[in-house]
Amino acid sequence: MCAAGKVSGLLFLITLEYFFSVYYSLRFSSSPVGWLRFNNKCFMFKGKKNDIKGNWSYARSWCREQGGDLAVIDDQYENEQRFPPQRRDLELPTWIGLSDLLVENQYAWSDGVIFFTQWGPGEPTNIKDEGCVSMHASRMFHGTWNDTKCDLEKPYICKKTSGTSSIRTEL
Repeated sequence: MCAAGKVSGLLFLITLEYFFSVYYSLRFSSSPVGWLRFNNKCFMFKGKKNDIKGNWSYARSWCREQGGDLAVIDDQYENEQRFPPQRRDLELPTWIGLSDLLVENQYAWSDGVIFFTQWGPGEPTNIKDEGCVSMHASRMFHGTWNDTKCDLEKPYICKKTSGTSSIRTEL
């Protein structure tokens, strides 16, 4: 009987600990499950080989269905300091929310504002109708950006502002 009492007491404590950890994460976290918070933004990284892939338009639609949009990277600090753990996990070039779909050769973020770019050497080239932007995953250019054809199937990074359920959708 004593052993059974210890086991049920242990299960109660584990259950209680789990309950409070879930409660705390739901009550005080402003990023939904599967999203990672950086300042006032939440990101979802879909950049591993087995992650879902799509062309730029599909990726943007998928991110919107999740309540976000393709990632907007606002500055060098965010590109270099906020993404490194996730960038190391990127195994393939990965869509971000930059394109020239509205006006050829005038790149704009999916939220309509452009403050920062991190082009790879010689980019953007706009060769053969390259109009959408992906983040490099190769060792040599890791974290820099490349313009590429929008119909290629790639993984992607979604972003949403934490604490909100709507995202501006100008494009």
